[in-house]
Amino acid sequence: MRNEIVAGVGGFVVGHILWLIAISLATSATDVSTWVLVVAGLSFVLGAVAGYLGWRKFQAKSYVWSTFVWGLAVSPVLFSIVVLGVTYL
Repeated sequence: MRNEIVAGVGGFVVGHILWLIAISLATSATDVSTWVLVVAGLSFVLGAVAGYLGWRKFQAKSYVWSTFVWGLAVSPVLFSIVVLGVTYL
């Protein structure tokens, strides 16, 4: 159980760092609203892919990897929803 918790937190942190890098590059561009949409779209697509891969790892009883991959997708998807809400509402 402890390994799964560490993997989940690690995936969350890595996903958040990658999202911060992508959103920082998007906000430093000249056309911010377009690049924010691109980053959000990529976050949703990669989040769906990570969810599928996590499910496959879970079915294979590789719980540490499934938790890491699911944690990897959580932060970018949630923060992309928040940024889209702030930007376009």
